[in-house]
Amino acid sequence: MKMKSYKATFFRHNPQFKNGGYVTERKIEAVSLPSARKRAREISEHCVYGSMELLDIEMEA
Repeated sequence: MKMKSYKATFFRHNPQFKNGGYVTERKIEAVSLPSARKRAREISEHCVYGSMELLDIEMEA
Protein backbone atom coordinates (compact mmCIF):
# COMPACT_ATOMS: atom_id res chain seq x y z
CA MET A 1 0.00 0.00 0.00
CA LYS A 2 1.19 3.46 -0.84
CA MET A 3 1.73 5.84 2.06
CA LYS A 4 0.49 9.42 1.70
CA SER A 5 1.59 12.54 3.53
CA TYR A 6 -0.89 14.47 5.63
CA LYS A 7 -0.50 17.75 7.50
CA ALA A 8 -2.19 17.78 10.91
CA THR A 9 -2.78 21.12 12.59
CA PHE A 10 -3.02 21.13 16.38
CA PHE A 11 -3.61 23.74 19.06
CA ARG A 12 -1.09 23.15 21.82
CA HIS A 13 -2.58 24.34 25.13
CA ASN A 14 -0.13 26.01 27.50
CA PRO A 15 -1.44 28.17 30.36
CA GLN A 16 1.91 29.96 30.63
CA PHE A 17 1.21 31.82 27.37
CA LYS A 18 -1.01 34.91 27.28
CA ASN A 19 -3.29 33.48 24.60
CA GLY A 20 -3.42 30.02 26.21
CA GLY A 21 -1.23 28.20 23.70
CA TYR A 22 -0.15 28.11 20.07
CA VAL A 23 -0.87 26.41 16.74
CA THR A 24 1.55 23.73 15.56
CA GLU A 25 1.70 21.33 12.61
CA ARG A 26 2.87 17.74 12.32
CA LYS A 27 3.54 15.69 9.21
CA ILE A 28 1.85 12.27 9.27
CA GLU A 29 2.49 9.35 6.92
CA ALA A 30 -0.60 7.16 6.51
CA VAL A 31 -2.42 5.00 3.97
CA SER A 32 -5.77 6.79 4.23
CA LEU A 33 -7.41 9.80 5.85
CA PRO A 34 -9.07 7.72 8.63
CA SER A 35 -5.71 6.17 9.55
CA ALA A 36 -4.12 9.65 9.52
CA ARG A 37 -6.86 10.87 11.88
CA LYS A 38 -6.17 7.91 14.15
CA ARG A 39 -2.45 8.72 14.21
CA ALA A 40 -3.19 12.41 14.91
CA ARG A 41 -5.47 11.37 17.79
CA GLU A 42 -2.64 9.22 19.21
CA ILE A 43 -0.24 12.18 18.97
CA SER A 44 -2.66 14.45 20.85
CA GLU A 45 -3.41 11.83 23.54
CA HIS A 46 0.27 11.20 24.25
CA CYS A 47 1.26 14.85 24.59
CA VAL A 48 3.77 14.99 27.46
CA TYR A 49 3.31 18.59 28.61
CA GLY A 50 -0.09 20.30 28.53
CA SER A 51 -2.54 19.07 25.92
CA MET A 52 -3.07 19.19 22.17
CA GLU A 53 -6.33 19.56 20.25
CA LEU A 54 -6.62 18.49 16.60
CA LEU A 55 -7.90 21.41 14.52
CA ASP A 56 -7.51 20.14 10.95
CA ILE A 57 -5.93 17.43 8.84
CA GLU A 58 -5.33 17.63 5.09
CA MET A 59 -3.36 15.82 2.42
CA GLU A 60 -0.10 17.49 1.42
CA ALA A 61 0.31 18.40 -2.24
